Amino acid sequence: MREEEKSEMEKFIARFQKVQKVNRVIIALALIIMIAVVFLQTFCRFVIFQSLTWSEELSRYLFVVVIVLGINLAATDKLFVRIEIIDGYLGKGARFVLDVIRKLVAMYVSAVFVYSGFQLVRIGSYQISPAMSVPMSLLYATILLGFVLNFIALYIDAYQHFTKEGE
Repeated sequence: MREEEKSEMEKFIARFQKVQKVNRVIIALALIIMIAVVFLQTFCRFVIFQSLTWSEELSRYLFVVVIVLGINLAATDKLFVRIEIIDGYLGKGARFVLDVIRKLVAMYVSAVFVYSGFQLVRIGSYQISPAMSVPMSLLYATILLGFVLNFIALYIDAYQHFTKEGE
């Protein structure tokens, strides 16, 4: 690979790492808000004896945000579940092939979710959430964004893995 192309990719990776830092903050805020909403609902239900109509829906949406945006952090930090014993029995070449297959399958699944996410956003523009009356396309856009970020994280992981193997 030419030095100019390598330099561009390194700049892209640096920008993506900044996006990941913002993503970590968003996930932390969503988790804190989710905990606060669940605590508030519990307090209202058992102390005031009045239920909040929107708390369950908001906590469910925040849970989806945490999960979907957190998937790409797992890909970035290489935290996906894998069976190490299989890798231990394989030789270096077979491990490399298995790793290629894993990365390609993960990228394919992310691409399918990106495509489906576009469809969900389009459909969601006609729907309003029942309790909070927000467009469902906002939640679906989060799913789309999470899998776009996941695809990018997997692509960067594959790039780094294969350029390291090639050196």
